[in-house]
Amino acid sequence: MGTTTLTARDLPGLRADLVQWLRDPGPLGGPSAWASGLPPEEARPEWLAAGTWADVLPSTDLFFASADMTRMAVAAGVALPSYRLHPEDMPAPRGLLVWEVPVTDRFDGDVVGSPVVAVSWAEHEGRVQYRLWCHREDWLTDLAKGNPLSGLPALSRDEVRQRRASNPPELVCLGAGYLPFGRVPGWLSAAPEDTSARSLAEMESLSRAAGRAEQAERALLVTWLLMGQTLVREDRVETPRSAVKRIARIDPALLAATRYVQLRHRSVHAEERGAGEGAGKSYRHRWLVRGHWRNHYYPSRKANRPIWIDQHMKGPDGAPVLDPSKLVSVLRR
Repeated sequence: MGTTTLTARDLPGLRADLVQWLRDPGPLGGPSAWASGLPPEEARPEWLAAGTWADVLPSTDLFFASADMTRMAVAAGVALPSYRLHPEDMPAPRGLLVWEVPVTDRFDGDVVGSPVVAVSWAEHEGRVQYRLWCHREDWLTDLAKGNPLSGLPALSRDEVRQRRASNPPELVCLGAGYLPFGRVPGWLSAAPEDTSARSLAEMESLSRAAGRAEQAERALLVTWLLMGQTLVREDRVETPRSAVKRIARIDPALLAATRYVQLRHRSVHAEERGAGEGAGKSYRHRWLVRGHWRNHYYPSRKANRPIWIDQHMKGPDGAPVLDPSKLVSVLRR
């Protein structure tokens, strides 16, 4: 069975499935499946457990990031400057976000791991706690193959069927973590406060060794920051009629629209139309400006917040292009 491609319209039904599973006290319910093999650090009382997430998920806002939006978040994340997260950076205190394409590699160091495609989060204990999710069929495929490097044996068909029965939702939780407010995450501590003058190779070297959790945290933080900018557009996608009755039987409160996040399609950034730095200058050529972060001062916060300036052409329309051979930038992860 192949991986199911999730869409924005699928999110209300997907959340309903997760809530129903997490509320099931039976042997195939979420609490039982989640507790098996639970890392010791996740058993601490300050962590949101499976039963708590069953209460959190119904009140989450739903977000779906398009493939273009996701790829930009991953690419912009490579050059992310040192930054301290603030509550107002988040699009909602509680959320469930699905990226249309994975935001992590299949490998976590030397260990094969299913790519992360979704995250749920909630403010708790003065920080943001999150859960990372992958496609269930990717997870089952990896389990079926086993992994000699990590000592995991291959599973039989019966064992795979049993795992699928105990994890019926299309998403499977891979792990948990948190992002602090007012402190730079450890994986970002080596990054400079201004990365606009750094080469892509320099920034890649800072993030190349990141594990799956760090890659996902970087993508999540950048997705939040991008959602606060005008280069992103949000549309509401209503729950499909085919799923309304099923969701209503589980919990009528789950019948919410999904906020579909995608990039605005434009070739020139607003600052290049005369509203920003360089306005009033006369140029005879056009050239490519690679994407970069710029610190923007917010008086209400009395601090800077990074904003992403997307790759764009600078200069007057119709003017000749300088260095045509440099118009293609390759981002390697």
